[in-house]
Amino acid sequence: MKPGWKTAAAAAIVTAAVCLPLRLAPLPPLLEGVEFSRIVLDRGGEPLFIALTSDEKYRIRVALHEVPQAAVDAVLLYEDRWFRSHPGVNPLAAARAALSMLSGSRRMGASTITMQVARIRYGLSTDTVGGKLRQIWTALCLEARYSKDEILEAYFNLAPYGGCIEGIGAAARVYFHRPAWKLTETESAALAPVPQNPVRRSPSGGKDFNRARQRMTDLWNAEHGLPASDAPPLRVFRSADLPFEAPHAVRKALRIAPPDAQRIRIGIDLRLQKLLERRLRTHTERERVRGAGNAALMLLHAPTLETRVQIGSAGFFDRGILGQVDGTQARRSPGSTLKPFIYALALEQGLIHPHTLLLDSRRSFGGYDPENFDRTFRGPIHAAEALRTSRNIPAISLASRLKAPGLYDFLVRGGVRFAESEEHYGLSLVLGGAETTMEELAGLYAMLLNGGAYAPPRLLAGSSLPSERLLSPEAAHITLRMLEHPGAVLNSRGGSLPLRWKTGTSNGFRDAWCVGTVGSYVLAVWVGDFANRSQTKFVGGEHAVPLWLEAAESLASAEALRDPLPAQRQGLGITDLPVCAETGDTDISLCSETATTLFIPGVSPVRPTGILRRVLIDTETGLRACLPGRGRTEMRPVEFWPTEYRALFAMAGIRKAPPPDFMPGCGSGSLPAGKTPDILLPRQGSVYYRRISTGDAQPIPFKADADADAREIFWFSGTDFLGKTVPGETMLRDLQPGEHVIRAVDDRGGSAERKLLIRAVP
Repeated sequence: MKPGWKTAAAAAIVTAAVCLPLRLAPLPPLLEGVEFSRIVLDRGGEPLFIALTSDEKYRIRVALHEVPQAAVDAVLLYEDRWFRSHPGVNPLAAARAALSMLSGSRRMGASTITMQVARIRYGLSTDTVGGKLRQIWTALCLEARYSKDEILEAYFNLAPYGGCIEGIGAAARVYFHRPAWKLTETESAALAPVPQNPVRRSPSGGKDFNRARQRMTDLWNAEHGLPASDAPPLRVFRSADLPFEAPHAVRKALRIAPPDAQRIRIGIDLRLQKLLERRLRTHTERERVRGAGNAALMLLHAPTLETRVQIGSAGFFDRGILGQVDGTQARRSPGSTLKPFIYALALEQGLIHPHTLLLDSRRSFGGYDPENFDRTFRGPIHAAEALRTSRNIPAISLASRLKAPGLYDFLVRGGVRFAESEEHYGLSLVLGGAETTMEELAGLYAMLLNGGAYAPPRLLAGSSLPSERLLSPEAAHITLRMLEHPGAVLNSRGGSLPLRWKTGTSNGFRDAWCVGTVGSYVLAVWVGDFANRSQTKFVGGEHAVPLWLEAAESLASAEALRDPLPAQRQGLGITDLPVCAETGDTDISLCSETATTLFIPGVSPVRPTGILRRVLIDTETGLRACLPGRGRTEMRPVEFWPTEYRALFAMAGIRKAPPPDFMPGCGSGSLPAGKTPDILLPRQGSVYYRRISTGDAQPIPFKADADADAREIFWFSGTDFLGKTVPGETMLRDLQPGEHVIRAVDDRGGSAERKLLIRAVP
């Protein structure tokens, strides 16, 4: 056997002897246990935020196929030409480096890519001979265990690129604001020399960066047969230039995403986020002189339930307004923004249609005496107008009439997390007596846009929960139509766009709200002060609506929006029904002026109000006749407005005449049934006191409304007669301690009862 063959055989035996135990060596996966940065991306893949790892590094995981071929070629050319052929250590390079060291010449590097991975991955110190030997041994182990591609992938994830930046994924994001797979040939070549000396060759200010770049360019040109040239111009960013967009949304995403998620995609649309941030910032800067220096905004895409814009404050880094508090998640009083859901339930339960006549007058609900925001009462008002103008009394009255589910249970099913029980809030819930979040409100309004089907809003893209039907599609559709404000229309590229919104003002004027729909979006706005320090009285219509309208205008200019309601109505059980304009009665033969309302056949109420009645009139006298007379009597429609309604009309300068009197000789037995008395005082649930020691008594007020036909009301406590009044008149009487049953009987025979408690005190 020739000497050359002997040498080769010996080498093969040595290699086999070494490789066999190396393949059995207990080494963990190359990147197991390595922590990578969490990167939050918007719905289009644009980065919103890149988080540092717990060891204060930017390190973004990339697969080898995500690294451009130009970057791979540049690294192999600059770092390790023989990577694909050596066993982890380049013997020739190692020998050359050893001879250089022994001769005292310039120290030459001999580390292969595999050796660099071994050093970085396992934290080896290679300044000593022993450390260097451990590095070589580990490199041989890696080569025996892993493929070349796996080792190269580890290098591109672990190599230092200056400062706190490790791996080509982080280097691409930090220095060039792009993912690794989008690196250009010039950028790939510029990064290749950096890991050899990341301090001096850092792209952001390293002293030797440009020199190393030029050397890399020379190598590249020579390798590819290109003429010598200067390194091309390159724009480089710093880590301080990394994005921190939609900070409140990012913070929430990092909190709710799975802990092992490295790339967190959320539904935020960065283009819309920046657009509405500018609009909100401009508005608050303008309004700051009026004390309205902070605001929050959320834009929810109803079809997908994705949060497209989340602005938690007017300035995340503004300590003066507690800018890091997230107004979209903060629990605040919602004011009247919950009222649409009372009307939605009333529509669902057949209590109203949009033109149903409701009464806006002073009322007591079991000792709860609410007022309207403007401290006035408008009297008879149609349901749609009562909702749109946010009248409190009609809303509370409807809420008190709801069957199960009532408002509280409905809102709980709709994602609202109440701190207290239903009994704690009572009817004050209608006016914002409980706290909700903007996100909860947006989810409820999205439920209306989605035909009554509710599912929670979602921030994380791709996540969803099954929906639950809370309302019929008909009730949801009509509720939104009732929120339309006449003349509030935007022109979008998708066509004319009606705007639908509801305002809210919290008790104490600490929160101003406006929540509504713009095309297929739910737009929610809050204006106020997180610390409640401002002396400004925040009012929904004055402070929140202007910002809401400005944001809606910006949105309509940015997208081709379309109104989804016309298409949604197709196939719904809704009809356009003519009703009497004043009363909302469905029998239009009783009225001369009609209007059109949205009606759900079989659900919406058809019971007449009793205000319009067809009565027998004596044509000669104009009085009501007892019996028909040929040629002398005819049936005519007549308005029977109750006394309370007539009084309210009179306060508004409108005279409503009482119905005609009966002709002489008509007995009470011939009178048609009408409205029974309505006891206004004493109020339901009221307790009065009588002081025994002094004999002082608290006079009890008695007052009742009655049908337009009634002329007198007779009052009784049990069987004891207390006196008589005319409808709407107040009478004061003294009663003994105890429980009394009060009865009011009108001169037509109608009656009403109420229990009254009078307690004796020392």
